[in-house]
Amino acid sequence: MTELTITNALILPMTQEKKSFYGYVQVKDGAISEVAAGAPGAVNSDDLIDAAGCVLLPGLINAHTHLYQVLLRAVWEDLPLMPWLKRIYGAAQVLRPDHFYTGSLLGCVEAIRSGVTTVCEHNFLNPDPECAFESVRAIQDSRLRSVFARTIMDTGEIVPDCTRETLETAFARIESVLSRHKNHHRLSFMTGPNTPPINTTPALLKEIRGFADRAGIGISAHVAESRSVVECVQREHRAEGVVEFLHRFNIPGSNSIFAHAVHISKEEIAILKQTGTSVSHNPVSNMMLGDGVAPVVEMLRQGVNVALGTDGAASNHSQDLFDTMKAASLLQKVHHRDAGIIEPYAVLRMATAGGAAALGLSSVCGTIETGKRADLILVDLETTHLQPINDVFSQIVHCAKASDVQTVIVDGEILMRNRQLKRHDQGKLLSDAKQANRDLMNRVNNLSF
Repeated sequence: MTELTITNALILPMTQEKKSFYGYVQVKDGAISEVAAGAPGAVNSDDLIDAAGCVLLPGLINAHTHLYQVLLRAVWEDLPLMPWLKRIYGAAQVLRPDHFYTGSLLGCVEAIRSGVTTVCEHNFLNPDPECAFESVRAIQDSRLRSVFARTIMDTGEIVPDCTRETLETAFARIESVLSRHKNHHRLSFMTGPNTPPINTTPALLKEIRGFADRAGIGISAHVAESRSVVECVQREHRAEGVVEFLHRFNIPGSNSIFAHAVHISKEEIAILKQTGTSVSHNPVSNMMLGDGVAPVVEMLRQGVNVALGTDGAASNHSQDLFDTMKAASLLQKVHHRDAGIIEPYAVLRMATAGGAAALGLSSVCGTIETGKRADLILVDLETTHLQPINDVFSQIVHCAKASDVQTVIVDGEILMRNRQLKRHDQGKLLSDAKQANRDLMNRVNNLSF
């Protein structure tokens, strides 16, 4: 039995009750065995971390990303969603499985260094079946907790033939991924229609809920990200909005997560609430692509669970959830022209407990409670941009930076300590990523979009 004790920390449990206290956490075999104020008694742990000057938080949860896209940072700038997607999809023609491995591993390590302990990888480009396997291998090698959402595209004017799949082929490939990785406890799975209806047919939508239920997995989808997607569903399917359209096929549900949900109506918010569907809010990506402002305040007021995501680095530039939290807060304030429209604690909950709920992991992580797995981060408070501390919740959301994260623990395993990676050679990782980027960009530059 391995044991770890963290002492002298300012603990933010992130439970429903807003509270903080100075205390300690004890971890046994990867689980939190004790959380209490004050100091522990005799410490007989295998490892002891003195967290004086740090705040102890649940690990942050990135509820929507495309990890491999770190290889495409700042490649296609200043483009709206559809022209941008044409290039992202088109790149599938030259993406190889090793690109997915190298890019995804770099994305995971960036996430670790940013205080993220769980990622939801929304996988939608599969020019070769091995691409999904290599993405999963990278995530597992990173040691992060993860949800791998292997989604499907079966139509679409801008979707390359190499990524278009029949239902039978797609379902067989997903089952192959599930069977190979079913016993990995840090890894769980979802499927879904990638971006309905622009790259998924009604025939797919009719079958995918049943497939997901039979496989015992959830559903992840890009939903109503841009006005053009809503116009498509109105024009071609006589629906008022994407959520309403998907509701015809029972896609919303308690194990479904809809990324973006920017252009949705009050009636559609009611559908999300009624069905227990979660939303992953991606404010930085939405701003970069000029998508609009998601009705986050309205969703929260109606009781919809909202998580946070970075989206891929091709539409965000980073995997930094601290940037995302600040953007989520300030964007709602300026959009509503009301400085008090959203509380910092609500935003921090979105990045922790909200993400866990969205990914079906509420019993596992997202809060600091006895019995949960020890997915924890220590953030240094002794910095010029954080001191003096007046409101720790606001200052974590609005002042803290990814570089303030000192220690990252997943399932009781220390992945970074005092900013030093424990399982990865950052120099080799960067060298591999640069080489993969050069190869990929040489291939991309020969494409015509």
